[in-house]
Amino acid sequence: MALLLGARGEDILTRRGTAEFIEQVRQGLYVRMAHLSAGDEELLLLGVKDALEEELTAEQGCREDFSRVLDEADQAEDVRELMPIQDRLRAMAADYFSRRGSVAAYHLMRTVALDRITGAVLRITLSQMAAGGVGVPAGRWCWMALGAAGRGEVSRFDACDFLLVHEEIEAGSSFVGFSGRPAPLLERLSIGSRAGITPASSSWRGSLTEWRQRIAARAVEGGGDMEWLVRLADLRLVAGDPSLAAEMVNLVRSALSVQIDPLREIARRTAMMQSGFDFFGRLRLERGMFNLALYGIGPLVANVRIMTVRFDIQETATTERIRGLLYQGRIDVELAERLLRAWNCFYRHGIRREIAGENGILVDTEEFGEDAERELHASLEAVGSLQKIVYSSISGQG
Repeated sequence: MALLLGARGEDILTRRGTAEFIEQVRQGLYVRMAHLSAGDEELLLLGVKDALEEELTAEQGCREDFSRVLDEADQAEDVRELMPIQDRLRAMAADYFSRRGSVAAYHLMRTVALDRITGAVLRITLSQMAAGGVGVPAGRWCWMALGAAGRGEVSRFDACDFLLVHEEIEAGSSFVGFSGRPAPLLERLSIGSRAGITPASSSWRGSLTEWRQRIAARAVEGGGDMEWLVRLADLRLVAGDPSLAAEMVNLVRSALSVQIDPLREIARRTAMMQSGFDFFGRLRLERGMFNLALYGIGPLVANVRIMTVRFDIQETATTERIRGLLYQGRIDVELAERLLRAWNCFYRHGIRREIAGENGILVDTEEFGEDAERELHASLEAVGSLQKIVYSSISGQG
């Protein structure tokens, strides 16, 4: 059955999955009704109807409660007020995942929480600058996320990468103070980048002209620097001016569109990322643990991204990129479903461990049941199938 992971509107995967699910429910009801006494069939159907209504009511209540806490973040006047709000949002997302098991919903709740908390910190920063007589930034600006945060696949707040784009103005120096001041506030909320990708660093802030110059310089240098540009395809607006963010996204897309040969080389390396299976077809373990990031999430995200960059698919979320590849005919329905299942499998195991306070990257497959291990094998095989397509369709082999 197809996974309905954050589908926007109705599409082929949604229609197919919904039809299969409804048919399974219908057949299950028929089997149950065949053993009921006369007149009990209607009671069964009414019971199912009541249960569905209860679920819908619970979903609506969850959305309303989550929205109210988000609104509290918008009203917070300092970081101390944001701390308990952030804790509540984290607990609500974890509770929802524990009850529903939806990776897409968990990522959405964590991403929205990150955006609103970060936006509140930026608002507080500007207010403090104005109150302290420090010149606030003049002109438009946008705070953008990349990496997992850019793709809307947020789980941990301490692994979020950001950059700053500002308008072409003489007072560009006013953005230096603004870009650095939020850092200690975000750090108090455990929001930060493990790789140092933050506007507090001069390498990750600048005007559109400065970003254009950086991108051009990286293109001239080539090699591994081009992978830096490919990762910018994950950019997503968090706070600030939407039109300026769109200009930055268009700048990246335009730069990528002319890098045909470098993209082929990156695609070749991406398609050859190490498999999660060893030479004998067994799971590749490290001290008895399987590395979800190295052998699962990383290769899946990277191969989907390089395909969408090559074929100019504008989505940033991995699931939507998979759908985009399907609609362009780059992959078929079967592989799209397998990849969605793989995405769900990898992240589900990671999220469960993180919620339990453990390392979400390494999982002990000895704790897996037969079904879970079979699912992991199938997920890795799906990634391998995609890597073959990447190698043949982009690297010049087909």
